[in-house]
Amino acid sequence: MKFSKTIAKALTLSAVAAPALFAATAFQNQVGFLTNGQKQMAVIDAAGKDVVFKDAEGNTVLTVTAPETIPWEPAGDTAASLVDFTELKTAGTYQAFVGDDSIGHPINIADNALEDVTKGALKFFYFQRSSTELTEEFAGKYARAAGHPDTAVKYHASTGITDTAATFNGSKGWYDAGDYGKYVVNSGITVYTLLQLYQQNKEYFKDLNLNIPESENEIPDILDEIKWNLDWMLTMQDTDGGVFHKLTTLKFAGTVMPEKATAQRYAIGKAQEATWYFAAVMALASEIYQPYDEEFSKKCIEAAEAAYRWGVANELTYYEQPSGVTTGSYTGAAEWPARLWSLIEMYRVSGEKHLLEASKKWAITLKMKGVQNWQNTYMLGLYTIATNPDLFEKDMVDSAKTVIFSMADDYVKSMDKSGYGLPLIRSDFYWGSNGIAANKGMVLIHAYILSQEEKYLNAATSILDYILGRNPLDVSYLTGFGVNPTMNPHHRPSQADTVVAPVPGMVAGGPNASATDCAKKYTNENAVAKSYYDNSCSYATNEVAINWNAPFAYLVGSIQAIAATGKTYDVTEKPLARYEIASIPFASSNLRRAQFQEGQRLVVRGQAVQVELKDRNGVKRYFNLKGKQVR
Repeated sequence: MKFSKTIAKALTLSAVAAPALFAATAFQNQVGFLTNGQKQMAVIDAAGKDVVFKDAEGNTVLTVTAPETIPWEPAGDTAASLVDFTELKTAGTYQAFVGDDSIGHPINIADNALEDVTKGALKFFYFQRSSTELTEEFAGKYARAAGHPDTAVKYHASTGITDTAATFNGSKGWYDAGDYGKYVVNSGITVYTLLQLYQQNKEYFKDLNLNIPESENEIPDILDEIKWNLDWMLTMQDTDGGVFHKLTTLKFAGTVMPEKATAQRYAIGKAQEATWYFAAVMALASEIYQPYDEEFSKKCIEAAEAAYRWGVANELTYYEQPSGVTTGSYTGAAEWPARLWSLIEMYRVSGEKHLLEASKKWAITLKMKGVQNWQNTYMLGLYTIATNPDLFEKDMVDSAKTVIFSMADDYVKSMDKSGYGLPLIRSDFYWGSNGIAANKGMVLIHAYILSQEEKYLNAATSILDYILGRNPLDVSYLTGFGVNPTMNPHHRPSQADTVVAPVPGMVAGGPNASATDCAKKYTNENAVAKSYYDNSCSYATNEVAINWNAPFAYLVGSIQAIAATGKTYDVTEKPLARYEIASIPFASSNLRRAQFQEGQRLVVRGQAVQVELKDRNGVKRYFNLKGKQVR
């Protein structure tokens, strides 16, 4: 009897929307393991039993006695034994058994087991390209017409530009997520993460072919792809150096292909957050692209300096979502970590002491430690300090390392409480939990680079294994990869095209115990790691986004590169170029927070900065910066 496509799709959906109908008795990375890397699986109901590993011919090659089961709070009552088969170091395909019963999925072991995943995670960004046709030569069955040329983008009033007829060319760039907007803040942390992946693994990535239109040139493909977005970011800088917050329509497009979403596009907002993220990224880009395109390199550093000047002169200008605009807001990004990050990146490529001195306004402290995300880039500056010990002062380097190791050690310690062997805790399972997991992996990779201690690399590998299937839903959260991959992401091109399988290489947002959309019926406060719904209606658990794919690409790409080259990043490597950056007063003279008395607070109301005071009765009153009371 043949199943219809509808029935088969329903079964696939059910299998990942709730505890699987055909539940595995073991959960593992469904893609592959490196020959000389850590290899583990979480096995259910096997404590004290022998787990036998057999090769493709049925020969027993390894036997491991499963240890005691340990609960993992995010998995609820699904306790597991963590079975380690790292001793299996011969390339090939294997199967695990308990008694006569096979458990889990086929086990693939190879020296390059993670290379296709690395390529897939990076190729995702090509599939997200705006303003260009994706041809069959490079996109295969996912070829599509060009969408959003963005050659006549208008200025929203929130940019401060009042000429309603004026337009600019804002072409190129990546679609941010499942929608068709382009956002500087999210692009900032995404581009930085990918640039760091290249910077720390140049030997591996210099020849890695992603099959993109630029693959025949002399520039590494990863840099060609990143440059597509950098070119767009540069168009978002105003003539005064400030950077527009985003380029979107006023409302989200429907579920249509890019070329069918034809509403007018606008540059919206101009504020601190986008400007500082832009400055940091352009400073790093100026150094990385210098050997390949000196003119572009110079353009980047000049743009970074102009953004820095504007940021200093407009230090109280923050982004507020304008009335009538309902696309992603990306409000709430912490401004001072972004400024600190910018100063650090600009100092690294210039050596200008005034930038270093300015960065010392913020002490590096454990109180601020926390995994990086688009809202808080504190760790990004610390990564740069820690991996450039010859450029930064010793106390700064030591402090940065302390924060990194403190976080990494917390993650490693938490693994002891997990039968799944994962450094993930209950509080990690909110919107974009797979991005949170991958960013933890970035912390761990940096700890490994700085120490060469295997425990950090192994912990990072465990996070990779989690995303690729070692989880209580038996799901590979990467589209197109694994036995049971995400099939129905919230991603407009995948929803609107005629191809059944989604665009490959996309990381789904992941379990979210706070989901309020159609995934709400699958949320489980007692098993947050199972709060996932593989359905395009669930943007809260199944949307994709560039800022989640980037740390995943960093994680898998770093692990594969380290295995392939046998090397980690040399922290004594010097920047390839030095740029002059003029000294700029660190804060504008008339808007410094220090001018206001203790207890007073600066707030933004109605697009203006005001002083908030409480009178003796506790009533809040507001004044402009000249001291005049306003309503």
